[in-house]
Amino acid sequence: MATPSLDDIRAAADRLAVAHTATTARAALCQDEIKAAIQPIYDRHRAGMDAAAEEEAAAHRALMSLLEAAPQLFDKPRSINVNGVRAGYRKAEDALDWGDDAALIKRIRALLPAQADLLIRTEETIVIDALSQLPAAAHQKLGINRITGADNPFITIGAADVEKLAQALIADAIRRHGEEDKPSVRKGKTKAKSKELA
Repeated sequence: MATPSLDDIRAAADRLAVAHTATTARAALCQDEIKAAIQPIYDRHRAGMDAAAEEEAAAHRALMSLLEAAPQLFDKPRSINVNGVRAGYRKAEDALDWGDDAALIKRIRALLPAQADLLIRTEETIVIDALSQLPAAAHQKLGINRITGADNPFITIGAADVEKLAQALIADAIRRHGEEDKPSVRKGKTKAKSKELA
């Protein structure tokens, strides 16, 4: 093959540009046709989906309102599970409060100099994750107060009992189908016995 010229390379680049433009145009046309084909289905279900979503949001607000009004019902057990909806109370994560960052940085440098690199970022901010790992006595020395996480109501929607059953049945069918595809295993002893009988 002869050494290509700059004109050959320009021509090849132009060919690629034309091919890329054609590919992009075909992909855009395909995407437009898919959108057009799907739009009637989407339009047909849109009102129902919007109504169902609004009903779900209203049901969520109503349940949250009931939870907030009755925290005393969730001492033990802390939550209930009804048809895949889990609701109740759970403790929020504890938080740390120390007031002024600069004052805390000075106290860390004075009282815990060996841990200063771990507890203080180079731009002189507090490393909260590292601070939360310190024992309560160190918090007290540094003037950090532990704020206990409050109980907050929550709602999660998991798989309903019917969905769980369907998933179990599907998983079992897949497992059985996989076993049917495997060749049957023949045991050596069975072959040996049949030879002896013959």
